[in-house]
Amino acid sequence: MPSSYLTTAEAPIYGLTNFSTSQIIQASALIDAYLKRPEGLVWGPDSTGNPCYMTTPAPVATFELTAPISPGASVPVQMSGPVQILQVGDVILLDQATPSSTEACVVATTSNQPNPSPAITLQNVINSHSIGATAALGLAIEEQRYMPDSRPLTFLSRTPLVNVISGVGRYGYGRRGDHADYNMEQFNLLAAVSKFGGPPAWELFQQNYPTGWDVQTGQVWVPAGIMLAYYSEVKLRYVAGFAANAIPGPIKMAVVQ
Repeated sequence: MPSSYLTTAEAPIYGLTNFSTSQIIQASALIDAYLKRPEGLVWGPDSTGNPCYMTTPAPVATFELTAPISPGASVPVQMSGPVQILQVGDVILLDQATPSSTEACVVATTSNQPNPSPAITLQNVINSHSIGATAALGLAIEEQRYMPDSRPLTFLSRTPLVNVISGVGRYGYGRRGDHADYNMEQFNLLAAVSKFGGPPAWELFQQNYPTGWDVQTGQVWVPAGIMLAYYSEVKLRYVAGFAANAIPGPIKMAVVQ
């Protein structure tokens, strides 16, 4: 749904008396464009009230459960839709239209096998979801970052950073001349897999090794992976912005202007 940063009840408080709802939406869209925030500034909550998804974007893809799922870890899921586009670490939003069961779930594994075999496995599910429940992809912000040498810190571009939902990382190798500075041996099993098995695989790390982040600066601490070395590259899905009832006054004034 389009951004709308000012309610009709608030408008007179900020000196706006002659306006239409469409004008407020147009002004809010201009603010998103100026700030380079196509996902908007407002997040929606999950069933527990925690930041869960961005309210402005349209889903990249939608799905429908073809079998019910129950709470738990490593939950197999069967659903219709373009399941083949899902990758490890993707965040899908379940039951957005039902606040009591809305939640963002992380794709832990994928499979190309046809039904009735599970197409994907979700890392963790906290609510029950029935047949026909909807799932949406693309409502979390996604950023891919190269990590600095031998440091587990990176910065995300959107703030305030209120929730990092999932993270995946992978290893790479330094260029010629950088070998002595790299923190892993160049000739090991990982090197052989990278040489003969295609590009490095993305490793999911958020559940077992939670990240830490700074709300205002967007700095994120990323843990080491299974090789006990820091990742070369990470991909993070997160939520950044404000609750609908906590949009800062300056943004509301900008809408009025």
